Amino acid sequence: MNLVKFLLILSLLMLFLLFIAQNAGYVDVSFFYVTYRIPLFALLLLVFTLGFLVPSSYFLLKEAILKKRVRLLEGGLKEWARGYLGKAEKLLSSFGRSEGVSFLLDKVLEERGKLEGASSVDETSLKEGRGEVEEKLKEAEGKDPENLRVLKSLRDFYALKGEWEKALEYQEKVLNLCEKWDKEHQKRIKAEVMAELYRKTGEDKYIESSVNLYTTPFVHAMYLKHLLSQDKEKDARKQWERVISSGYQEQVLWHLMEDQETLTKLLGFVEARAELLSPETLAMLYIKLNLLTKAKALEDRLSTVTKAFLYSTLSHREQDRLYLNALKELFHPFACVCGKTYIEYTPVCGGCLRWGEVKHVGNQSTVG
Repeated sequence: MNLVKFLLILSLLMLFLLFIAQNAGYVDVSFFYVTYRIPLFALLLLVFTLGFLVPSSYFLLKEAILKKRVRLLEGGLKEWARGYLGKAEKLLSSFGRSEGVSFLLDKVLEERGKLEGASSVDETSLKEGRGEVEEKLKEAEGKDPENLRVLKSLRDFYALKGEWEKALEYQEKVLNLCEKWDKEHQKRIKAEVMAELYRKTGEDKYIESSVNLYTTPFVHAMYLKHLLSQDKEKDARKQWERVISSGYQEQVLWHLMEDQETLTKLLGFVEARAELLSPETLAMLYIKLNLLTKAKALEDRLSTVTKAFLYSTLSHREQDRLYLNALKELFHPFACVCGKTYIEYTPVCGGCLRWGEVKHVGNQSTVG
């Protein structure tokens, strides 16, 4: 069948050429004072060809430029969606300036400034549809294993569930894939995840790796706990001096405030530099260790909340004991920048999913 088609086309072409040869007229064409005699059909063919090629070439070039810009825009949006904000910024910057692209670029830069973009998981979705959220995130990971937003969402998901081993697994992936501008922030997150794992499991390997990676007040606190649990008082004293030189002494003590054993061992170091602590923190430390005489000596310098703790602890009346228990439930010494408060420190806020933004905020404004 192909041979028949070929022969048919060849026959038609030969008939066309024969017709042209028998009926072709010739015209004289002058160019730079030289006259050429050419067939009329060839001249017409040349004119039509040039008339087609010139505008076609222009529009093909224009189309190629537009396709390139579309690819840049699509690439920038794709990398933005995947969480690679540096790549997105580079691609969108190459696109060229326009009102729409400038708006997108501003949004990328704004999100990059916040370090952690919005995640697809939050505390509400975790409580309302835990299985469904995990299934969707796992499905998204299967489609794109290097999608930073998905990996961060899975990390946040497991952290909020309290499955810190899985949170660490995903944070390691995030740290390996994240861009240079975000590297230090992700190191901090990994260090705090490992410190939380040490607090939950007591396994030394986590806190030793954590303190070598990045030191935050929480990491300092867990490392002090680790050293004192092994009776390494000399190393613990050096570590406490590092804490003081970093200005973290208040935060560190509040991270340890519910750990009576560690506080007891740390007390001598703390009292040796007591002038560097606020009366509130020092008094709460004494109250936690039942050193009420020392706490009472600070009475005139304490806030109403701390005094309430002190008086309720000093009293032997049943109603005051009930009041003390209620006060403990209402007392939230930690708060995130989003306004959510906590009784105990957590590396990630369940309200806004920011990492490292939950801090001790003082006694006067944390009782609801």
